[in-house]
Amino acid sequence: MASRLLKQLCDLDIFTLMVFKTIYETGHANITARELSVSAPKISRCLSSLRLAFDDELFYRRQQKLKATPLAENLYRPVCDFIQSVYQLELQANGSRDCRAEGCLHIAVGYGLMSALSKIFGQKDMADKLGKVRLYKWQSDSADLIHSGELDLGISMDLPENQELQLTNIGECQEIGLVCRKDHPIWQQSPNITLEQIARYPFVYMCIRNFNERIDPFELYCQQENIPTPEMDCVEDFEEWYAHLLTMNSIAFVPATELCQAERISELKCRLLPASEVNKLQRTLALPCYQLIEKADDYRRYSTEQRQLILDVISKLLSFRAISDERQFGT
Repeated sequence: MASRLLKQLCDLDIFTLMVFKTIYETGHANITARELSVSAPKISRCLSSLRLAFDDELFYRRQQKLKATPLAENLYRPVCDFIQSVYQLELQANGSRDCRAEGCLHIAVGYGLMSALSKIFGQKDMADKLGKVRLYKWQSDSADLIHSGELDLGISMDLPENQELQLTNIGECQEIGLVCRKDHPIWQQSPNITLEQIARYPFVYMCIRNFNERIDPFELYCQQENIPTPEMDCVEDFEEWYAHLLTMNSIAFVPATELCQAERISELKCRLLPASEVNKLQRTLALPCYQLIEKADDYRRYSTEQRQLILDVISKLLSFRAISDERQFGT
């Protein structure tokens, strides 16, 4: 019996196992066909081959979805490991043509760190230690791209749903900057601008998943302190954010790591928010922590030394007083 099963398993190709994996994850044959870019009949043929090889139904219909049998539940992890092993073989075989094999790290970066990290990783001494680095904006599918090997790792406040990825808490940005037009009346206040003074003007904030999608900490602070809530607008990209600041005479907060980026707009002025005011916001709603998001050790294409160097750089960015002299911003 064992030798018969082994022969049938050997007759299965990698694509058929990918069909098993995708059906297990999606619960739908038609979605599997779409994701694998094949016809529905081909998916049906692969499923028939799988059922014959394992002598089990593997998936049965329940509430308009394909539900895994107990055997399919047990097979899922070994099938995933096998597909990943094949993928690693492909990477090694194509290594001479793949920029990753030349030491290029592909990193997805979340809100607040892109500008600072690109400046640091672009320095020659850092490049000598870390190698070539390409940064990508963290997107909704970045975790899946890390899992599939398209990206090496991620740095984000957005926690992925994929349970197979490993998370390492790096910390939160401890400094917050105040940004608005240079001719904004807020600058006529005392150097130690307060949240109460800011609440008198329109406010704009970037929407960060799993953080301020429902309410921003500043708005929540105003509600808790019975301060009239200012006109609040939420945006999802930096171009709209900049446009709002310039045309709506609004105020915004930004992580101190991104102040250098905001200051490049000549019409804007930046200043660190006093620590006492940052503490008020943090007591209202804890700022999200950045996480290093990566695959398990065996599947990483970078060394322990490279990983530690990345962690050290980010930790220093988050904890070090990014702007030590407010006069850099014309205050």
